[in-house]
Amino acid sequence: MAIEVKSSFFTKTEQLYKEKSSNISQEYLEIVDELNQLISNFNLPAAVKCVYNPTIYARYTFEMYVRKYCNTKKKIMFFGMNPGPWGMSQTGVPFGEVTSVREWLQIEGPVNKPPNEIRERPVNGFACTRTEISGKRFWGLLKNICGSPEVFFDTSFVYNYLNQQWMKSNGCNLTPGDFRASEMENLYNICDPIFVKVLKLFEVQIIVAIGKFCETRAQKALKKYMPYNNIKILYLSHPSPRTVNNNNWEEKALEQLKAHNLLEYYKKEEE
Repeated sequence: MAIEVKSSFFTKTEQLYKEKSSNISQEYLEIVDELNQLISNFNLPAAVKCVYNPTIYARYTFEMYVRKYCNTKKKIMFFGMNPGPWGMSQTGVPFGEVTSVREWLQIEGPVNKPPNEIRERPVNGFACTRTEISGKRFWGLLKNICGSPEVFFDTSFVYNYLNQQWMKSNGCNLTPGDFRASEMENLYNICDPIFVKVLKLFEVQIIVAIGKFCETRAQKALKKYMPYNNIKILYLSHPSPRTVNNNNWEEKALEQLKAHNLLEYYKKEEE
């Protein structure tokens, strides 16, 4: 059954976001839809038995994120890989741990079910009681640095390379980084040009690649599609608890942001 992906901010409060959002946010949503269309033709690896795409079934809150925070040119892109089961797959927001999205980003709304939901990975939207540690760490650090979301999004935004969460039949998470490059070549040929379109739309000057996979994809995509660019690619450790010796991620990430001279962009409003 076809899934309607367009939404139109039906309450008075949310209508304000739509009225204030720019052509940039609308163009961004169209690029996301283009990716969704293209990715539907990708032959998934045999190990992938279930796919969730929150930019479709969680379109309402995903679009809130885009229209509220991705509506101006951005100097800095924080570049992630794909949705996590207890984060974006629940809320539609990148690194979207429920409490952080609701309380700090001030985004909340209805989330539909994916077409093929599996018992081991239920989608309960903002009623989800599981905490995504990666998202809690990521947005928690930015909250501590910036104070308010507006300080962060004045210069920056978060973009995921792939809109899909992949799983085995038992719900075990799979990512593009779990497969050989040869198996992912067709995926790269779809996602790399879309990534470059997003960079051009927002006129990004600095990419903060979250994890080695994203650092590599950014390097390869720019080399192939924007060979004469002046965009900087900076590395940030991934906040996942699956990463070895990652208990002090916030401390390490703060030091990395300092070393990259990025904290100057995130001075709190009261300072």
